Amino acid sequence: MVSRSLEKMMLIAVGLSTAVIIGVPVLLVAIDTMTTTQQVQYAQQASEKIFNATRQVDDGVSSDITIEVYIPDNFEMSTDSTGSVLTITVDTGRPPPDTYLTWLEDFDHQIVVNCPSKAGYYYFTFTMVSDVIHITYSTS
Repeated sequence: MVSRSLEKMMLIAVGLSTAVIIGVPVLLVAIDTMTTTQQVQYAQQASEKIFNATRQVDDGVSSDITIEVYIPDNFEMSTDSTGSVLTITVDTGRPPPDTYLTWLEDFDHQIVVNCPSKAGYYYFTFTMVSDVIHITYSTS
């Protein structure tokens, strides 16, 4: 015959084991979702700053602008075949169809872009040279 206190301890142990077995995967999914959401927010903020600076140079408001931007992982900038559509893409790591988020904007001038391949804070310089907008980056 098993004592009542031993039965209670066994029930508590089974309950805690079940909570851990179910709770840990749920917690990991929640952490992954929060990380992805933060990455998307960083990408959206970066794209807004980059598009605004490009627009100022494109409109002739300034011929040279430097901004500081945090670039998240899996962030890419490119132009189309005409060179006047700037596309910013981030790989969210989510399953299709939500794998990639893309922002794009059409400008009056051609754009030559150079984008970092690693996450971090960068200084982006937007310069108009011979009617072409050059977007370059540096770490300092």
